[in-house]
Amino acid sequence: MRLALLFLVLLVLGPALGEYGLKLASEALILGLYAMAFNLLFHQAGLLSFGQAAFFGVGAYAMALLVSRAGWSFLATLPVALLASALAALVIGFFSIRLSRIYFTMLTLAFAQLLYAVAHKWYAFTGGDNGITDLRPSGLLGESLPFYYLTLGVFALAVSFLSRLNQSPFGYALRGLRDNRARAESAGIDGFRHLLLAFVVSGAISGLAGALQGALQRSVFPDYLFWTRSAEAIISTILGGSGTFLGPAVGGAVFLFLRVLVQAKTEYWPFFLGLLLLLMVLFFPRGLAGIFREVSQRWSMGVRGGAARG
Repeated sequence: MRLALLFLVLLVLGPALGEYGLKLASEALILGLYAMAFNLLFHQAGLLSFGQAAFFGVGAYAMALLVSRAGWSFLATLPVALLASALAALVIGFFSIRLSRIYFTMLTLAFAQLLYAVAHKWYAFTGGDNGITDLRPSGLLGESLPFYYLTLGVFALAVSFLSRLNQSPFGYALRGLRDNRARAESAGIDGFRHLLLAFVVSGAISGLAGALQGALQRSVFPDYLFWTRSAEAIISTILGGSGTFLGPAVGGAVFLFLRVLVQAKTEYWPFFLGLLLLLMVLFFPRGLAGIFREVSQRWSMGVRGGAARG
């Protein structure tokens, strides 16, 4: 019910936003989707992936190459971007899932940096550091409002799917593996297969976000595969709160809007971001969603206490 209400508000909000507002809102939805895909691994499965940019970039390049080289329409490339990212996640996950903790994190980072190096140096195929440009979607999707609605539709479908996954036996199995893998496997859960499937789903949704981002920016460059793109998902999740379902999406929107506001006033955005993360980790480890929940609980207790005294 809450998700449906949120989607309805975002749907009605579209026409009220200007050209710049629609672009910002679309980018916030894309970053939110990307962060939620990362959180499927981080919170549900307990895996810290520093290679999420690999799938974001694969999806973006799959879209860009099909549009620029094969003449495909943008919409037709989205399923291919999803499948290409899922395939990349299957290969990377097959090797990475066998490791744990810091070794898993470092291996995912190594794969992402390897793909970044390929995209950066393979001029004949990817355009190298010149990237692939002029990717404006044809027809109505080239306009800001229809593209916003498309992004919102993809966001709604993906978030609804993740919500069902979260409440499914598969989601409970992932949380069991996160809390105690040895005990979960002794109960009959195939840890490798469950974690690999979660890795593939996370990668596929990240690739879908990458394809949308490439169309929004009208271009794709190797930095879509760079480790800083993975850091954006991690920071958004920390900022919003990994323990709540929509926390990473909220964190992604706040991260984006703060970056725009701070960069408009000063060049010290990295300093501001570092200070913000330091405060969040030290004083608000549950993120913005945790703060909101705590305030709501205190307000509710205050109202009940006042009613009881009355």
